[in-house]
Amino acid sequence: MFLSPRIRLKPLAQLCHRLAIATKAGIDDRKIWRDESQRGSRSQRQFAEHVSTELATGRSVSEALPATGNFFPPLFRKMVAVGEQSGRLDVTYKRLATHFDCTLQARRAFLGKLSWPLMQLGLALFVIGLLIWVMGMLPMNNSTDGARFDMLGLGLIGTPGLVVYMNILIFLGIVVFGLIEMARRGVAWTRRLQRTAVNIPVFGGALKTLALARFTWALRLVLDTPMDLRKALPLALSATGNDYYSQCGPAVAMRIEQGQTIHMALAATHVLPVELLDNIAVGEESGSLVEMMERVSAEYQERAGTAMSVLAQIAGYAIWLLVAGVIIIMIFQLFSGYLDVLEDAAKPI
Repeated sequence: MFLSPRIRLKPLAQLCHRLAIATKAGIDDRKIWRDESQRGSRSQRQFAEHVSTELATGRSVSEALPATGNFFPPLFRKMVAVGEQSGRLDVTYKRLATHFDCTLQARRAFLGKLSWPLMQLGLALFVIGLLIWVMGMLPMNNSTDGARFDMLGLGLIGTPGLVVYMNILIFLGIVVFGLIEMARRGVAWTRRLQRTAVNIPVFGGALKTLALARFTWALRLVLDTPMDLRKALPLALSATGNDYYSQCGPAVAMRIEQGQTIHMALAATHVLPVELLDNIAVGEESGSLVEMMERVSAEYQERAGTAMSVLAQIAGYAIWLLVAGVIIIMIFQLFSGYLDVLEDAAKPI
């Protein structure tokens, strides 16, 4: 469900670190999750309690996690199951923690690059609100002859106009937040938008690089486990967070079932670059695919940093254009209002 709670990235990374340390120390899973039910946010404590309750009945962690619904991401749930099957749950937790840490660091860097453009946008919106409020203090706007001086041309004057303006901003903020949340949860129409966005010049290339960085990391992780390739490859594609790649999961699983190699199954999707496919082919033929993907993953992580900078620049330019547009419109409106005042003053009494 859209409104159902989901764990945020930072608490998830912290949780994985704690689980890795506690599991490596040999602490019983029931105690680990019972302790976790006392930490974090209210929803996090609640869902950790669900896991703890399931474990008390004799279930394993992977069997208990379905009781939390979609609170934990699919990658976390599926990798926990693999970690239990391989007897390397502590290592799985640690690798998940590293993955979520890297993702969190990239997100912070992206938002850091956007901080100044967003401050400029906020300042421009504040100035507009201030002008709306100040116009209500002008004598001509407080007269009873019905004449009104609206220098912005928005029809918003004084405190009542400021209230309307603030409501509009709050509504737009809710809409933007809703769109971001729907994209994060993978609502159907946002998946179609993802498939379209990757074809946009420059912007799409950066999105592909970020997705491939996540894919190579996840592929290296799942290949280093006893997971069935029919499940492992779709999971790695799903880890990209982009439907342009994740939609190919079922077709890849079907080709693996037909006896095709990993390279052949992935190449048939026509969504992966030749360079990456060549590396997969060499690693598969030499029997060192995990080591190959570890090296390739490190390369794509470096490229992801550049891609994140490109996306931040594009977003920054978009915000600057918005701010410039607002300023230009304000200048023209102020100049037009000034001309109207001069014309009214020039009319004979």
